[in-house]
Amino acid sequence: MRLWATGVAVVTTDGPDGPHGITVNSLLSVSLDPPTLLISLKRGSRTQRILVEHTDGFTVNVLAGEQRSLADRFTGCRDMGESQFAGLDHRTSAHGGGPELEDSLAALTCHTTERIDVADHTLIIASVTGIRLPAETRPHSPLIYTGRRYHTLPGSWSQSDGKAPAPARP
Repeated sequence: MRLWATGVAVVTTDGPDGPHGITVNSLLSVSLDPPTLLISLKRGSRTQRILVEHTDGFTVNVLAGEQRSLADRFTGCRDMGESQFAGLDHRTSAHGGGPELEDSLAALTCHTTERIDVADHTLIIASVTGIRLPAETRPHSPLIYTGRRYHTLPGSWSQSDGKAPAPARP
């Protein structure tokens, strides 16, 4: 599966020890109407335990190509609570999810509707209850993960016109 290219996001939530975040690439749009997504978390991980035992709310912060260091910050062993977010521009979600990272491409606030255990992971299906897009309309490209490394897509599109680049013709 390391050859499968995926986008990168930081899932944040509020747990018993304060705010918590984890970098994920196991994120899937399930439905547009109503907006529904799925994340897959290893059973027994801190984030999985928080989302199963303590809260139904979380935020998916979609990362831009230039945010590799932010993705690294939320992977592997790390502190929990406020120290994990120290020095980061973030705010409390107005819709009840976890912290919204100010420079993310988008922040999707979610409410868990279903949990399904599959093998050693828990699939968390959630309705999107709020969306925050950045105020600025800078050109951007999402952060991509494949081959055990981060990448960016060539070219970018701007939110100002709302159009992605046209696909290349053969």
